[in-house]
Amino acid sequence: RPGKALTEASRTAQLVVVGGQGRGELTGLLLGSVSQSVLHHADCPVAVVRGPR
Repeated sequence: RPGKALTEASRTAQLVVVGGQGRGELTGLLLGSVSQSVLHHADCPVAVVRGPR
């Protein structure tokens, strides 16, 4: 479970970086389940990055 593993790693991290999977106008605003889980449960700041279009 990637979300759980990243959340556990956030306990000793200064920053967790996750990818955003959205494509297009509307879906570009959405996050995947792993990103959402980490955002809600991490013990440190989280950065969501997206690749080029």
